[in-house]
Amino acid sequence: MNPYVLLFFVPLSWFVAMFMMEVGSLVMLPVCKFDKYKEKMNLVVGSIWAIIATSLVYLVVSLDGLFAPVMFATGEALFGLLMVLIVILAFHHYLIGSAEGAESVEKDESSKKYLLLATPFALIVALIGNSLFTSVFSGYGIGLSLPLSTVASVLENHQLSVVMHNSPGVQVFYPEYMTMIFNAFNWVFFLGVVMYVVFFTVAFYGIKERFALGALSLSLANVLFLASSYLWLPLVFQNAVGNVGFWIYIVSLYIVLYLSTHDMLPFKQAWVFTLTFLGGMMFGLFTEGNILVDTVKGGIPASLLLTNPSMLEAGAIMVVLIGILAMGGVTAVSYEILFKNSLEKMETRKTQQS
Repeated sequence: MNPYVLLFFVPLSWFVAMFMMEVGSLVMLPVCKFDKYKEKMNLVVGSIWAIIATSLVYLVVSLDGLFAPVMFATGEALFGLLMVLIVILAFHHYLIGSAEGAESVEKDESSKKYLLLATPFALIVALIGNSLFTSVFSGYGIGLSLPLSTVASVLENHQLSVVMHNSPGVQVFYPEYMTMIFNAFNWVFFLGVVMYVVFFTVAFYGIKERFALGALSLSLANVLFLASSYLWLPLVFQNAVGNVGFWIYIVSLYIVLYLSTHDMLPFKQAWVFTLTFLGGMMFGLFTEGNILVDTVKGGIPASLLLTNPSMLEAGAIMVVLIGILAMGGVTAVSYEILFKNSLEKMETRKTQQS
């Protein structure tokens, strides 16, 4: 697999893991019956929402840095859904920011109301993001305006940017939004993501009272992911089930869930996040860099969509530096100032009340 294609899965996996942390906390807050976990969920939601926006920017910049030529060609196919996602994410962040503001002036009821209103926006963002993800790999909802042989020839000769520059009116891909969202692969995979988020949240917070729910959700997520890949991404399925590392990874998830919920695992949040991140990287490795596999026979190697070698090298350096400096810095600041500081205030308030 082309290493530059695999590199793109770093910002993608980072964003997915971060968003799972937030959406799991946000959805679980109103339904969790145990206050000792809800307090930490509230702190995580308040400290991570800034990282989510930065992670999305990191993802888009990485895409443009590595796959610049194809941005012109796929813009019309993905632009509409991507813009809807960004607008809804903005409303979602506004509500969480308002909740933080209300809590800072000790208006707890208003804070809870804003967080509750933010929940459906988070779920819609997750569905749209999942739709974009499954469409790129399966091809559902992305139509080809030109004959496949013409597109293949242009891609193989790395002439896409030249063609798009000389013929700006040419539309290579066009959107079919109903198919993009309402197809079986998208919904089966999305249900798998939902089940995984439940496991993620139970393990991340170590909710012992919900260990059985976490184990059941993880089992359903594994079944749904394997079933969807078997039906729509057979190469991913074959590479997964035939890889010993994949089964070790699956077993590791159950072990971490048990140890986390039974207070036997130090730094459990880091373990859960890291395994989720590695899962995204593993999926990318198993695709072997092929996209549009259900609409184009054999799929299209994503390596054909990479920018020219000189720009590609610079783009790769940019992805790494942004990841280390920007994302690492924002995460460190959010943890130190927003989460840790709030946690200390919460513990102080508890001490004073007791």
